[in-house]
Amino acid sequence: MHGYNWGYRGIPRTGGFACLTNFDSPLGYWLMIGFMALVVVAIVLLVVGMIQKHAKKRDESEAMVIIRRRYAQGELTFDEYSRMKKDLQ
Repeated sequence: MHGYNWGYRGIPRTGGFACLTNFDSPLGYWLMIGFMALVVVAIVLLVVGMIQKHAKKRDESEAMVIIRRRYAQGELTFDEYSRMKKDLQ
């Protein structure tokens, strides 16, 4: 049990991964850092994609409100309204 707390090449294990044997080498450390970086990048990309999708929907819905208002005020004919509505969808 003397070597239980010692890791790669006699360097003592420290931190939260001391109980995991596959993080004893420097390669395992860098792989874990790389994996965590990939997870963070994936989360950021998902959040940015959701924000852009929401902004696009909001812009389209504002355009539809304007078209409906113009049609209700008589500025657009039914054919123009239908064409614009189809273009937005």
